[in-house]
Amino acid sequence: MAEPSQKTLLARHAEFDSLLSAMEAERDAETIEAIRVRVWEEFGTEGAAFITDMASFSSTSRKFGVCHFLKLIRRARHIIEPIICQNHGTLLKFDADNCYAYFPNTDDAIRASFDINAAIFASNDAHDISEQIYISVGIDYGRLLLIGDGDYFGDPVNTASKLGEDLAIRAEVLITERALERSTFKLPEQAERMVARISEIEIKYVRLAMTEVSSVR
Repeated sequence: MAEPSQKTLLARHAEFDSLLSAMEAERDAETIEAIRVRVWEEFGTEGAAFITDMASFSSTSRKFGVCHFLKLIRRARHIIEPIICQNHGTLLKFDADNCYAYFPNTDDAIRASFDINAAIFASNDAHDISEQIYISVGIDYGRLLLIGDGDYFGDPVNTASKLGEDLAIRAEVLITERALERSTFKLPEQAERMVARISEIEIKYVRLAMTEVSSVR
């Protein structure tokens, strides 16, 4: 199936923005609800939100300068993008040192997290300590709004962001329990079951520490 053209993607974003604008301007509750239903009919789907964050952004930038860190971000992006595609995911966007991707199923998202970390470890072998990169990954599954191939919104996105950016440390993959319920992945013995409360929301998740020998194959 051919990938959507840039014009099609822009049209989808314009349609989404138009519906939100109409909802904002509307005062009738029934009409607002009808627009909300249409938004979910047009853009709603289920799947895995996959968000990565590079470790030590602030300390590395302060020690070696922002240009040095931007160079590392560039190398990380070149590693991450093809692996997401190889595992049937959709790379939605890179934003600073974060990557946002969508996977129709959890197994592919988990496999991608292992493959990315393995590729990063291999890349680090060829570089000095100051040139090494590490990422953390957050994965959640659920109902979300997918806007073309450029963005997504919803509770799974928020949760994956909290896991990948706030809770995970370098070379860790954090996966929610509800994502694992939609997966055939067998947890390794060293996996830790955790519970966090952020912004009055309880998140049950599993912590997986990545190593150079980690494998999900």
